[in-house]
Amino acid sequence: MAFDFRRVVTGHDEEGRAVVALDETLSSEPRLEGYDAKVVWCTPAFPPSNDGFSVDDDASGPWGGRVLFRVAEFEPGTFTAANMHRTETQDIAIVVSGELEMELDGGDRVERLGPGDVVVQRGTMHSWAVRSGEPVRVLFVLMDAPPARVGERVLRQDVSVFDGKVFPMPPVD
Repeated sequence: MAFDFRRVVTGHDEEGRAVVALDETLSSEPRLEGYDAKVVWCTPAFPPSNDGFSVDDDASGPWGGRVLFRVAEFEPGTFTAANMHRTETQDIAIVVSGELEMELDGGDRVERLGPGDVVVQRGTMHSWAVRSGEPVRVLFVLMDAPPARVGERVLRQDVSVFDGKVFPMPPVD
């Protein structure tokens, strides 16, 4: 199920002229059964810096100011409510190809999210499902955010279903 894509990153030379800093092919990596993904870019802070010629794409951290861009692909028939999770991020998901379904822990279900459809996840408990017979390609932008609050209740990150394989845990206040 692995897939490749090209990443082109621009920067500046010593004279201040725009140049190509990176032009490379990246390969996805298996993250869970039926789910391959690859981080395209991750900033260590927000706002990010456009200074110099350095390329900063360290997906591991530090948590709290990151903006992370990931390309992902789900295999047909994968994922159900069993992958229900919440991250302390605000996420934008853009379906590029295929058909995806989203389930929320409150019982809502959004079916047939297709190419061009966009989901904004705001710290909600959710899962993805592919019930069609074709793979689904999704672009995800994750922005670190404080945990969601409902009244006095703090809805902390819950990624236990992934057993630490996918998401680094943010610090607990």
